[in-house]
Amino acid sequence: MLYITLLDQFHPGIYSSQVIDVCDYLNEKHKAKIRVLAFLSIKELIRTDAKKKIKKLSPAAIVIPSFPGLKNFQLTSISLFFVCLFTGERIAICRNIFCTKMALKVKKLGLLKKVVLDGRSAMAAEIDEYDVFPVDYLRNNVKSFEKFSVNKADYRIAVSEQLILYWQQNYNYMEKKHVVIPCTLDRKFFSDSEFKTSQNTAILRKELGYSASDIILVYAGSAAPWQSFSLLEKLLTPVLDKDKRVKILFLSKDNNGLNYFKQNYGERVTIKWLDHESVLAHLQCCDYGLLLRERSDTNKVASPVKFAEYLYAGLPVLISDNLGDLTQFVQVNKCGIVLGLEETAHLQKTEELLKKHCFTLAITFFKKESTVNELAYSRLVEYLKSVD
Repeated sequence: MLYITLLDQFHPGIYSSQVIDVCDYLNEKHKAKIRVLAFLSIKELIRTDAKKKIKKLSPAAIVIPSFPGLKNFQLTSISLFFVCLFTGERIAICRNIFCTKMALKVKKLGLLKKVVLDGRSAMAAEIDEYDVFPVDYLRNNVKSFEKFSVNKADYRIAVSEQLILYWQQNYNYMEKKHVVIPCTLDRKFFSDSEFKTSQNTAILRKELGYSASDIILVYAGSAAPWQSFSLLEKLLTPVLDKDKRVKILFLSKDNNGLNYFKQNYGERVTIKWLDHESVLAHLQCCDYGLLLRERSDTNKVASPVKFAEYLYAGLPVLISDNLGDLTQFVQVNKCGIVLGLEETAHLQKTEELLKKHCFTLAITFFKKESTVNELAYSRLVEYLKSVD
């Protein structure tokens, strides 16, 4: 079996937890015999050591160039054809609609027997709302590509129930051949099964300049357009103005979206960019995780892995009212606060009992080996190994 990525830039944290760790888990738990096939742009292969990093994480991975030019992505099916021919692999899980469409072409030629769409997002919505692939050919054709991939794939993985609903409403997807698996925790960095407090947490918190009475909000993530920094300003300004104890730690690269907070709140704002290995320790120093995004189809179907990471760190989540399955999750499981444009939250220090509750939710719902996800993975592998 192959797990194929195409038009996905290599980001160590995401690639490790959502691609390589998934393959490792399926191999260890389900004897799936699956390996990564990463098609990277020639520019990325030349300018970075992505191939070396992927091979270090997964020695069996195949890392080769995609055909140059985003509009020419389907020509990479030639390379896929020869990979299948020489490796004998006949089953493919495809991380987005583009590699799914490419794999379906190879299936038509008889070299692939089963093609699974791993739906991470509503790709047509991302391009329409945030222009993530600014190429006219993709803009004009992405909806037809997505409809084709959703309906012609042999099986589907979706990161949320809202993504399934999106497929049903926009592409008349009527089948039940799918499983829903949210973005799960990387087992290398989030392996504990019991909540632990550490003296190092208090030490690091002090090193960051926070007192015991400070209330620390943390934002972990990129400056991508869908991260909605303008909404962050609207929702957090009343919170910051109301209580001087509230401070924000941005675990992000410095960017223009943070200028408002730096200019208006000065020393109450800290910006740090960390290796993935250091993120958990910093999250554990805080009181609330931030996951605030504007209303869009892209955000409605999303399942950001940072949500799981916040909970694992013992953090209740300050979340917007339209974020896929996760807003409802927060409300049902009482693990955070849903912020609306008219609401000013009154924040308290996060008590130990609530931290343990959040951690338990992460273990129960966002570990790969948790009962709910294990059942979904089992259904997936059962289908992949079945004889049609």
